[in-house]
Amino acid sequence: MNLPPSCAPRPAGHNSRLVIGQPETDRHGHSEPEHGGGEESRLTNDWTRDSSACGLRMTNSQNPCDNILALLLALTLVLPGCQRAQEKILVGQPSGPYRLELTVRPAEPQVGQETSLSYRVAETATGQPVRDLQVLHERILHTFIVSRDFKTFAHTHHEDFFPLTPQDLAAATFHFPYAFPQMGAYMIASEFTHKDRSWVKQFTVNVGGEREPGAIEEDLRREKTFGQYQVSLRTSPDPPVAGYDTELVCHFTKDDKPVTDLGLYLGTEIHMASWRLDGEHFGHQHTYTPEMAAMMAMMRDHTSNPNHMAQMMVQMMRGPAKQVYTGPDIPVHHVFPAAGTYKLFFETAPGGKVLVADFMVKVVEYNEGIDTTVHSIVPPPHSPPSPAS
Repeated sequence: MNLPPSCAPRPAGHNSRLVIGQPETDRHGHSEPEHGGGEESRLTNDWTRDSSACGLRMTNSQNPCDNILALLLALTLVLPGCQRAQEKILVGQPSGPYRLELTVRPAEPQVGQETSLSYRVAETATGQPVRDLQVLHERILHTFIVSRDFKTFAHTHHEDFFPLTPQDLAAATFHFPYAFPQMGAYMIASEFTHKDRSWVKQFTVNVGGEREPGAIEEDLRREKTFGQYQVSLRTSPDPPVAGYDTELVCHFTKDDKPVTDLGLYLGTEIHMASWRLDGEHFGHQHTYTPEMAAMMAMMRDHTSNPNHMAQMMVQMMRGPAKQVYTGPDIPVHHVFPAAGTYKLFFETAPGGKVLVADFMVKVVEYNEGIDTTVHSIVPPPHSPPSPAS
């Protein structure tokens, strides 16, 4: 096709040019560039940046064909960047055989604004989706979102908003909306299960811009009120010792009467999510039952391979939900990996309604002579039945 003279190529040295910005390194420390990072693509001379995101406006030009050609080139080069500017892709840590990507839309979430969180689980070596993920406690992917100051907490899932389809499972992609309730940094921990082993990947998302978190005030009270319920927490040993098993028991009352209508929530009577106050050492635990106690006894007696026991534990949690406790006490077992103060969130369902109780506990280092004995409320395996009263 022959262009009219006014649209003929410009001679060398013509000052109309397209300037493309270089992408920045991901500020979260991941190996790939952050989507939306770096200087936006822009045109100079005949086209200039608008003040709106990815906007372009035309300046005066004596040649209308210049405008047409520049527009086509701008659309080709700038629009893909505009799409990327609307989202941010984070890679969960730590690394390992599986890669969990989190796409955040919009890239810079604002307080109270609905934000889309989309996940993709892939094999690190091949990049292929992990198509045979396992459902654990009624969900394919558990996500815990906590503000860096530990004032807000959420436990959410794809299935809370959308049906889980064969297409989702085949692509290993899951998504849900979330509105961050306050400004600042958030820690996100997501857990999935494959081949009878659970994996946790963690992310950090800043909402409303970056800012330094304020000091976190320690609150070591063991009795607190949440709505209509009074909840107390006791531990054995007390205080918990880093590296040793701890039993944590929540006791529920309402109007000074023991609660006896605790139901199941996501396949168990209680979920516990925990972080040390510096954001390290995330943990996720569930009700400690006599069946689990029997499995732990086998491990202590070295009568079973630990990897096999871990697989048995996952298989037990994947099975049909069985209610063991209705209240007022629910035990949880956890090994705190290091000393320090931890924030704990307990989720239960008295009367079928979700209740979140939060506490802090101080975990101490082991010293010679310190008592690490667990005095459990769970009957030991094979113990004889209590005599009838």
